[in-house]
Amino acid sequence: MRTDLLPLGPEALIQFTNAGLVKRALRELAGGYRPALALDDAATLSARFDDGIEVQWPQGLSIAQSRCNCGANGVCRHRLIAVLAYREQVPADAAPATPALDAVSDAELAATLSPAVLQEAERARAAGLRVELRGRADGEPCDTARLPSATVRYWAGGALAAARCDCLRGSACAHVALGLWAFRAAQGARSVQLGAPATARALDRLPFLAAVDTLLRLGVTHGSGALGQALSQARAASREAAWLALLVAELESWAEAYARRSARYDAADGVDLLAELALRLAAGGQPGQAAAVLGLGQSGETLLDRLRLMTLGARTRRDGAQRQTELVLADLDTGTRLVLRHDWTPPEGSDAAAEAQQRARERLAPGLGLEALAQGQLLAQAAARRPDGSLRLARARSSQNSVLPQAADWQLLGPPVRFDAVAALRREASASPIAALQPRHAARHFVVFTPAPGAVDIAYDPQTQTLLARVEDANGDALGLQRTHQGHLPWALDSLAAGLAGRQGPMRHVAGLLSLQDGQPWLEPWALACDQVLVPDFASQPTGALAHLPLGRPPPADPSAPAEALERLRQHLGQALHTGLAQVPARWAHEGEALAGQLEQRGFSALAARLRPLPGLTAGVARAEAWLQLLALLQLHRDAATQAAFSDEAPLDA
Repeated sequence: MRTDLLPLGPEALIQFTNAGLVKRALRELAGGYRPALALDDAATLSARFDDGIEVQWPQGLSIAQSRCNCGANGVCRHRLIAVLAYREQVPADAAPATPALDAVSDAELAATLSPAVLQEAERARAAGLRVELRGRADGEPCDTARLPSATVRYWAGGALAAARCDCLRGSACAHVALGLWAFRAAQGARSVQLGAPATARALDRLPFLAAVDTLLRLGVTHGSGALGQALSQARAASREAAWLALLVAELESWAEAYARRSARYDAADGVDLLAELALRLAAGGQPGQAAAVLGLGQSGETLLDRLRLMTLGARTRRDGAQRQTELVLADLDTGTRLVLRHDWTPPEGSDAAAEAQQRARERLAPGLGLEALAQGQLLAQAAARRPDGSLRLARARSSQNSVLPQAADWQLLGPPVRFDAVAALRREASASPIAALQPRHAARHFVVFTPAPGAVDIAYDPQTQTLLARVEDANGDALGLQRTHQGHLPWALDSLAAGLAGRQGPMRHVAGLLSLQDGQPWLEPWALACDQVLVPDFASQPTGALAHLPLGRPPPADPSAPAEALERLRQHLGQALHTGLAQVPARWAHEGEALAGQLEQRGFSALAARLRPLPGLTAGVARAEAWLQLLALLQLHRDAATQAAFSDEAPLDA
């Protein structure tokens, strides 16, 4: 019996080919176009059709490696019909269990992959990488390995010929071996670090400490030029570490945002970035951790096979006269989130209507309209995926990318993209307690939530110009929705109100960024799946729905909550990064002393002990180290507060 063929149902075959070809094969099989099947002593499947077409599929080979005499390029419908017909003739109760993935021997792996591919996989393992693992119990259709550069699905478990990767090779690639090794090493864990501890190495800290000290001394008010040399040296030092390189680039963008007087600048964002730097540098020095937390050995780009991506939402942000639209898409074959970004400029002095017209004319690539893609799905060839999940499309010709409408059916997606229970959202958030040490992903906090059918509570707060809503899952647990008005998107809240109120049909799914406020999960909606996909940022005219909402207010923040004290410290430290320590007001030190006392009263004695000496420290590496230790501890406390809120436990002092 060919156990490797039994798991290859329509969903699996779609990933090997495309939905249209699989549907055609199903129709022809149902219409009576079926072959005579036979297995020889070597377990080679022969499928002979009445019209003379014959398929030969040896055991241990993938569908792409099987043979058909029809002359088609690539996988043809005859091979699909052959495997579908074979599955039909094997009774479900007679089918043996799929071989376990972690039981595959090295000899079986070597028989599936070429020596050159195995050597490539060994080099990647030696460099070190973290692999996320999920199975059927986690909502995946089969065992799935999510690498930073690719996603592999093992449709037939240990029958590696049925494994499918979204890289350009598609199957029998190095990612198949890496995922297999990860499942072997995981022993039930959801993520595993590959690579021997001896191969991991930490980077030189001095360029990063020098950049931190320069920032503390000058602040961003001196301009990005004054910080340029120190940040460029840190960028050069992080050249081989993907996550550090992305972090330093974001620090540079943060400093430049103030110089441009950008509305997106926030001094406290610098605190978060330096806290992440502190944690990555500290954890990267631990045995065997450098590759995972610093991003050592990550490939710059991975060429992808044919993609079928469904858009789940979009947001347009304003930076002066510039606009940046970010789209989050999901690969229907692997459940992988990817991000597309597009910078554009509306006509000078244009009103909202003229800006909407310009947005409709924007092109992401030849023949690929921005507005059409925001509510549709993308078929792409020759695209490339970066380690942070961002996508680069081919731009050589329009035939490489095409947009089709989508049916707003996100039920096909599962974790880690779509959830239908608030408890599952809590578990997902608890799986990565220290967010700053995870691989940097452009859509890490983006999720789709499927509420229980029924009424949605909606209100509008005119004081903050915020739309508030409350949805529930089947267990009665609530998820809050919150979206604030922005001047360059005048009809976004109105469009969102119309969708939530049911004017576009029942609201089946909501997609957006997940966050935690006072222990409650909240979602900033980017899109709704109703009768069609509704993207508020692309609304081009008012609906009047907002005017009919009842007035409401968001729940007030608890000033005694631990998170509030931590936020005050974050803002206090952000002021020093903004002006530089030499220019901070004299009251800054007194405010820090008072804040240290408040922290001690809340039980944050370690934070208070590190905060008090800051004003008296002299410039240099020692001061930078002291600041990084404080910022790292602050971030750990904030993460602990988030975890405790999700698990309804009080945070503890570290």
